[in-house]
Amino acid sequence: MTRFPSHVAIGPDEYVETLGIEFDDFAPGMIIEHRPGFTFSWAEARYRAALAGDHAPVLVDRAFAEIAGGGAAALSPAWVVGAFAAATTRAFGRVVANLAWRDVTFANPVRDGDTVFAESEILAKRDSRSRPDQGILTVRTRGICRGGGEVCRYERTLLVYRSAGGPHRAAGYV
Repeated sequence: MTRFPSHVAIGPDEYVETLGIEFDDFAPGMIIEHRPGFTFSWAEARYRAALAGDHAPVLVDRAFAEIAGGGAAALSPAWVVGAFAAATTRAFGRVVANLAWRDVTFANPVRDGDTVFAESEILAKRDSRSRPDQGILTVRTRGICRGGGEVCRYERTLLVYRSAGGPHRAAGYV
């Protein structure tokens, strides 16, 4: 069995899927490759811009976006960074709160049809001084296109339930 099993035995021939890596198992220097990747589409980007009420021509008018993007429409950076935060949910599934986002950069645009993957490095970890059942993680997440080019990078500080802490056990999660 691996150090981070996806399922835990709770009885004979009975398993429950785990929710994220336990806080105590994180260590600075760890690299987590978040899978599966996902493919961005112009149609979904346009839909999300409309939901957000962002009607900037570069986000909703493909012809305008192609002219502005030098021949290929780039997708909204706000959606891109949000998608990478969502992609990390499986590993960081015990998050209480996002405490800070720093150094958000977009090295290359994401275009219609690009398939991207997220990768996070644990930069720091410490126990919370005011909340004994929680800890603080600082991570650097990168968004990488299938071809290897980086499209997004940011650092994020998260308040995370400690192992076996918070509402998870009481609700049937392990």
